[in-house]
Amino acid sequence: MRTLLYATDFSENSIPAFRYAQLLSKQLKAKLFVLHVFDMKATFISTVSLTYAKREEIMLKEQVEKLEKFCEKHTLKNGSPEGMEMMVHEHGIPSAGILEKVESLNADLIIIGTKGSSVLQDLIMGSTASALINNSYVPVLAIPEGAEVRSVKSIVYATAFEEADILAVRKLVALAHPFDAEIKLVHITHNKEYAGEDQMEWFKEMLGSKVDYKKVLFDLRFSEDITGSLLDYIREEDGDLIVMLERDSTNAFQRLWRTDTVKKVKMQLDRPLLSFHKKHLPAD
Repeated sequence: MRTLLYATDFSENSIPAFRYAQLLSKQLKAKLFVLHVFDMKATFISTVSLTYAKREEIMLKEQVEKLEKFCEKHTLKNGSPEGMEMMVHEHGIPSAGILEKVESLNADLIIIGTKGSSVLQDLIMGSTASALINNSYVPVLAIPEGAEVRSVKSIVYATAFEEADILAVRKLVALAHPFDAEIKLVHITHNKEYAGEDQMEWFKEMLGSKVDYKKVLFDLRFSEDITGSLLDYIREEDGDLIVMLERDSTNAFQRLWRTDTVKKVKMQLDRPLLSFHKKHLPAD
C-alpha cells in the first residue's frame, strides 16, 4: 500500500482514526493524505450578498485553517508521517467527495472514524461509511471512537471459504507484511454442516497456491451461535484488526453471513474493522 486517504469531519470520533492513519503511514512507508469534505451550502451562512466565487474562496480558506488546526492538535508526539498532505474538497455528499479524491489520488485505502459501537450501526444503516464500503473499489478501515491505537500484530479474518476470501487475503497481506502480523482465518459453522473440515482443507490448498505469506493460521469452530462464537474468538485472540468481506449472495449460508453475522458482529466490535466488498475485488 503506497497511498492512504484519511477523511475527517473534525469530530471527536475522528481523532483515533487520525492517529491510526499516522501509525499505518509510518509503518507502511505510505503517503498519507488528510481530507476534509464540506458542503458549502450547508456550512456557509451569511447575510451579506457575495458572489459564488467569493463565498467559495472564503469557505475554502476557513476549512483549510480548521484542518490545519485539527492536524496540529492531534499529530502524534513523534511527529506526523513524512510528506503528510492536507486537502479540503467541496461536495454536497461526503462519501462521493471522498471517492472522487480516492480516484484522483489513486489511493489504496480509506481510513475513517466512527462513533463508538454505533460505527457498526452506521455501516448498516446507510451512513457515509456504508456508502464508502458499498461504492469504493479500495478497502475501507473504520476506527471506532474508543479503539486503542496500537501496532498490528494479530489480524482476525472471518471467512466463509469463498474464492473472494482468497482475493481479499491477497490484498490483506500487503498490510500484514510490514507489521510481520499473523493473519488468523477463522470459519465458524453450524454443527450439522458436516463438510466444514473438507471445505477448510480445500481453502488451505487454494490459498497456499495463490498467497505467499507464512504467517497465516486457520481455525474451524462449530457452533449454533455463529455471531457469539465469532465475537468470542476475536476476544480470545485479542485481534488488533478485524477483517470482514461484505457479500451480496443468494446462497443461504452466505446470506446468513451477510445479513446476520456480519451486521451483528459489527454492532459489538470495539476495535478497527477493515471491510472489503466482494464486488470490488479484482478478478484473479
